[in-house]
Amino acid sequence: MIMNLMQFPQMLVSTHAGWDEIERRRPEMGTMFLRLVLPLSLLPPLMILYASTGVGASVFPDASHENWLLAAMLFFVVEHLSVPLMAGSIREAAIAKGASGNLHDAYMVASISPVPLWLSSLALFFDQPWLVVMFALLALAASGVLVHHGVRRLLRVREDVDATDMAVQVTSLGVLAWLLLLAVGVLPLWLL
Repeated sequence: MIMNLMQFPQMLVSTHAGWDEIERRRPEMGTMFLRLVLPLSLLPPLMILYASTGVGASVFPDASHENWLLAAMLFFVVEHLSVPLMAGSIREAAIAKGASGNLHDAYMVASISPVPLWLSSLALFFDQPWLVVMFALLALAASGVLVHHGVRRLLRVREDVDATDMAVQVTSLGVLAWLLLLAVGVLPLWLL
């Protein structure tokens, strides 16, 4: 296992719990991809397909199964493009702050920080749009906190204000990436 999953919630409130284990084990980027990014990034596309029979069907009643399948596949592909993009953004922001520009460590933060966003897709089980939005916003905030703690610990950003600035910058880019993901995911549903 890459990290103790029981420590994951603690990673939201500490720069040590969970992060120390990631730093000690230093899993390869390929390992992080196969054991964390790939399995969890399957959740949103699968939930898109689930939504096609629930809340999604009420929003897009004329969308065919093929449209929903295309939306899920496009979402999955763009998700995987966004992780290395975020790693590059984290690396560049760290270099600009005079911290470590280690791409491996930036990729670790970029792999861990979207976990709340991936898990928030499970809110689609409730078939309540307001609940889905609420979970997504909470997940976005949690993702920003993970970026903050991750850059402090793994990229050695010393000043809290610099780590906060990086987290805001990276999270803003993440918001743009997720808006792009949502647009890509919804586009096939509009092209009936």
